[in-house]
Amino acid sequence: MPIMNHRNAWAIERRAPPLKTAEAMPPPKSTGRRRVARSAPRQTEPLDEEILIVASRLKAYINRKGGGMNTSADVLPILSDIVREASLDAIDAARADGRKTVKARDFKRRR
Repeated sequence: MPIMNHRNAWAIERRAPPLKTAEAMPPPKSTGRRRVARSAPRQTEPLDEEILIVASRLKAYINRKGGGMNTSADVLPILSDIVREASLDAIDAARADGRKTVKARDFKRRR
């Protein structure tokens, strides 16, 4: 029923050929459309340069706790470096304890 967009209005039912027949068939003809080659995956920055802090969460926290204060974008790389340094220390502590899992107790609180 063409009015109701029923599949029988335009569909042509066909079955896929058996595997042996499909292998013997020639490749499909070109439709004239150009295929766009996908580029190689983009190289991401090294982990030592990536931002590890969720900016929106940090900004919301500082705004709420600071009574409406704003956060500059240059804070994120500095905090990421602090997190990296603390993580490396925690990795060393876990390794010294003979574990392959970093736990909360591996992080030392700095004041």
